Amino acid sequence: MGESLDIRSVPNLRDIGGLATADGRKVRTALAFRSGALDRLDEHESRRLYEAGIRTVCDMRTATERAEQPDRLADDTTYLVLDVQRSGGHGADIAALFTSPAAAEALRSPAAAETFLVKVYRAFITTQDAHEAYGDLMRALARPGTLFHCTAGKDRTGWGAALLLTLLGVDRENVMADYLASNDHLAAMADVVYDLAAQHGIDRELVRPLMEVREVYLNAAFDQVNTTFGDFSTYVRQALQLTEPDVQALRDLYLH
Repeated sequence: MGESLDIRSVPNLRDIGGLATADGRKVRTALAFRSGALDRLDEHESRRLYEAGIRTVCDMRTATERAEQPDRLADDTTYLVLDVQRSGGHGADIAALFTSPAAAEALRSPAAAETFLVKVYRAFITTQDAHEAYGDLMRALARPGTLFHCTAGKDRTGWGAALLLTLLGVDRENVMADYLASNDHLAAMADVVYDLAAQHGIDRELVRPLMEVREVYLNAAFDQVNTTFGDFSTYVRQALQLTEPDVQALRDLYLH
């Protein structure tokens, strides 16, 4: 499983590589990275990312998120906006949960909160915005030194990582383990949000399903792939518009 990079201002920053594939190969490290928002980077940390080999950053957040917390990158970094939710719908912005009426609906009960996130993940598979964003992400990842992120780096980014690893032939068990590792990487951030919830009189158990990644969330996305497209390869071809040469380019780059 990919190792973390020690830049503490960036949540959930880690290398995608290190996992074995079902046919015995391995995903190369130091080629692709995932993280949360990069708005707290100082100039020194921005250069450290660049020196770690990161040349392209793909921002999967909404326009509001990008405006409120703009990435702070080295001048020579290529910046791509790949907004998964630009037309609205189910959002994954946890900070908005305390002010948005739609989000308040998700906080009626832990079950309602979990259902909210399940709908988010299903929308990753069914909406045109997500199709375009994830297709463009996979094409961007064919270039070494690409980092992709959302706000916490767990949901929109989580599906992106699961998508790439599945394309590369990593089995579902290891894809899930990599996905669930976000819970450990984001534990400190979650504690801050739980404290904020308490200040608003909101029980942490209502917020917990929104702050965690859970098997039921990622499984919902994979289940939706099968429901809507029949199988994963059809989803890749029809929704993401990836050709066989596109997929082969990823495998040639990442596998050894």
